[in-house]
Amino acid sequence: MGARKISRKQDESQLAQLITARRVKLLVFGSLLMVCGLFIYKLYLPTTLPFKKIQVYGTLQWVDREKLNALVLHDINGGFFSLDVKQLKQNLEQLAWIESVSIRRVWPDVLQLMVSEQQPVALWNGESIINQNGGLFMPAMEQLPDEIVHITGPEGMYETLVDHYNALSALTADLGLQIANIDVNERRAMKVTLSNGVQLFLGRVRDTSDSGTEMMRFVRAYKATLAPQIDRVQFVDLRYTNGVAVRWKQQVGLHGENSLHGKNNLPIKSNNRVAKS
Repeated sequence: MGARKISRKQDESQLAQLITARRVKLLVFGSLLMVCGLFIYKLYLPTTLPFKKIQVYGTLQWVDREKLNALVLHDINGGFFSLDVKQLKQNLEQLAWIESVSIRRVWPDVLQLMVSEQQPVALWNGESIINQNGGLFMPAMEQLPDEIVHITGPEGMYETLVDHYNALSALTADLGLQIANIDVNERRAMKVTLSNGVQLFLGRVRDTSDSGTEMMRFVRAYKATLAPQIDRVQFVDLRYTNGVAVRWKQQVGLHGENSLHGKNNLPIKSNNRVAKS
C-alpha cells in the first residue's frame, strides 16, 4: 500500500511538472507573439522609417519632375513598410500625361518611380489626345502640344482614322511632306491638309488600302510634275479612278488683278503623264 501511495504521488508530481512546463511554454510563446505583434505594429506606423528621397526615372517631356515629386510627397501615406504602393500607383496613373508607373522601395528611405509618359500622336476633335496605343486622354488645355496632327471626325472613329493617318503619313513622308490635319465630315469623306497648306481630297473612309491607293495617285503626280511647283497648288482631288485634278492658287498679277497660272484643273492620267495645261 505504501509503495502504491509513493508511486501515485510521483505520478501526480510529474503531471504537475508537465502542466507547469506547458504553461511556461505557452506563456513564453504568447509573450513572443505579443512582442512580435508590437514590433510589426510599430513597423507599419506611418512615422516609422519615413521616405527621405524620391528618385524619378524615365524620359519625361510633358510631366514636370518637381511637381511629380511634390504630388508623391503629398500622397505618401506611410513609411518604408506601411506605404500603400498600389494606391500611390493608382493616384499617379490618373495624371493625364502618365501612362504607367512602377514603384520600388530601396532600404532604408528611398522611393524609386519608373514613369512611362504618354506619347501624343494626334489631337482628336480639338479636345482629346490620341496616344501611341490608340487610346484617348485629356490633358489640360494649356498642356496641348503646339505641333501635333489634328484629326477631326464623327464620334467613335478615332481608332480608324489613326490607322489611316499612319498609313497615309508613311506615303507622304517619302516625299518629305508631313500631314498637318485630317478632316472627315459626316458623310465620311476625308480631306488631308499637308504642312505646306496643300489640301488633298480623298473619298469616303473605308479600308486603309483604299485611302492608300488614292494617296499613291498624289505620290505619282508629285514625282511626275507637282514637286517643282507645289507652292502653286491649292488642292488636289484624288477621287478619280484614273487620275487626279489640281486646283492652282490665284496669284496677283503685275497690275494688281487676279490671274490664274495654268488651268484651274490639271488632270493626271492613269498612265502618270500630265496633260498639257
